[in-house]
Amino acid sequence: MLKDHTWTDLRSYLDRFTVIPGQIYGHTWTDLRYFWTTKKSCPRIAPMENPHRNQLVVKSNALVNAMQDLSLQGTRFLAYVVSCFPRDIEITPGKPYDMTVDVSNFAESFDIDLKNAYREVELLATQLQKKIIQFRQDDGTRVKVGIITKQKYHDGEGRASIRFDEDLLPHILALRDKFTKYKIKYVYQFTSAYTWRLYELLIQNKDMKKRDFDLEEFKWKVGVAEKYGAIGDLKKRVIDPSIDEINEYSDIKIQYDQVKRGRRVTGFVFYITENQEGKTPREKVRDKVERAFPSQPPKNPDFARRLREEFQVSQKQADQLARLWEGRENQAEKFLVRIKRDYEAGKVKSLGGLTFKILKEEGQKEFLPGI
Repeated sequence: MLKDHTWTDLRSYLDRFTVIPGQIYGHTWTDLRYFWTTKKSCPRIAPMENPHRNQLVVKSNALVNAMQDLSLQGTRFLAYVVSCFPRDIEITPGKPYDMTVDVSNFAESFDIDLKNAYREVELLATQLQKKIIQFRQDDGTRVKVGIITKQKYHDGEGRASIRFDEDLLPHILALRDKFTKYKIKYVYQFTSAYTWRLYELLIQNKDMKKRDFDLEEFKWKVGVAEKYGAIGDLKKRVIDPSIDEINEYSDIKIQYDQVKRGRRVTGFVFYITENQEGKTPREKVRDKVERAFPSQPPKNPDFARRLREEFQVSQKQADQLARLWEGRENQAEKFLVRIKRDYEAGKVKSLGGLTFKILKEEGQKEFLPGI
């Protein structure tokens, strides 16, 4: 209640956060003066989420698998900078990408002391620049590349510039399949790199609700290939504490079983369910709608395939558009012609993004006149 605070308290809170935790966020000065002078109860308004923690981290599964020995802080920093990538960037062969990192935003996202954040960013960027990862390309060749190839610091301005190698960009941008995605708000409280790696491995199979690992495969992917020979130690040091953190802080809940051959443990099966406790009311409503009206494969798969292959639309979005335009594909053609013309003329940065936006908006107008 506001009556429990002096006016000095209120001013102090507002000057620092514009919030008395869980109570006054969102009220104007006029509201606050009214509640304070009348001694009436102030309606409880939940504090606003840190907007940086709502940013989406999207990485290819190959990139996730290549980072099994990265430290916790290095994993945090990589996740943050990946979440800052504009999604409308076009990948140009031979052209790297320079990104500016706002140090204060990174510090706020992971509750890092701002006094030490600038130095921390420099140390983490150096760690990533030294980190060489290996990918196998579609033609069978192996490519080794550093995550960051250049660092530039603007001392006194609270920002740094880092350069990503052009061979790494396809593992961050324009991903249509075999990728991992999650929001920072579900991982920022993890205290172990093992927790983070296990979370990334399991969130890939969230829709399948299950993932199996052979013992050696699991240890390698989590980053303990040469450690914890005893199963009891592996469970005590890695699996159990990681699952505790995932269940407490993230958007999924995990249980697991051991796979045995005779008395010997040969692998693990992890069961994945949604964690409703950490979701916002809006997210809970959306989940209920999706469960009530589960998506169905489109009846016009050729149209969906064309959107994926020719217009760089993700599989999920292509299926949505195909269902929306079902029976009206010829009407959609006029929009596709315009989109392709603008893209070829260099007026469009993200072909897939613009295609989804226009077809969704126009499809709803056609289907529901007057909207």
